[in-house]
Amino acid sequence: MSPDKDRTAAHRALERWAAGDLEGALAEFSEDVLYLVNVDGLAVPFVASSLGKEDLRQRLQLIKETFHEEKFVPESIIQEADHVRALVDVVNRHRATGERLCVRIRLRYWIEGDRIVRAEEHLDARFVEAFQRFVFHMENAARSA
Repeated sequence: MSPDKDRTAAHRALERWAAGDLEGALAEFSEDVLYLVNVDGLAVPFVASSLGKEDLRQRLQLIKETFHEEKFVPESIIQEADHVRALVDVVNRHRATGERLCVRIRLRYWIEGDRIVRAEEHLDARFVEAFQRFVFHMENAARSA
């Protein structure tokens, strides 16, 4: 990749998250960032949409508390006319159950100045929601035993 100064905030956010640097990734977002996810956040809290950097911090922290990240590899990062789009291959292991969640995340970032002001995350909603129901069931069964 090119030197850091030539990378967009989207590149830097993805690189920093991949390195496990939550605060570094968050630094690339504006204070009032709108982060939209196409999954029901009430059913799957770790993928809830958020408004503002603090709300996003809580969601990302919940991901870190819920999963061991085994893989987070951006497959492509492409600059479009008005946004950056990325495809990321992710493998997370659920801390409580050991189950693996393997997903490809499609992202779009809108950048103003040098900060991300809007992000859209698209997941296979049915798969992620089914995974959440499965691990919820496993956690409850383990508590009952």
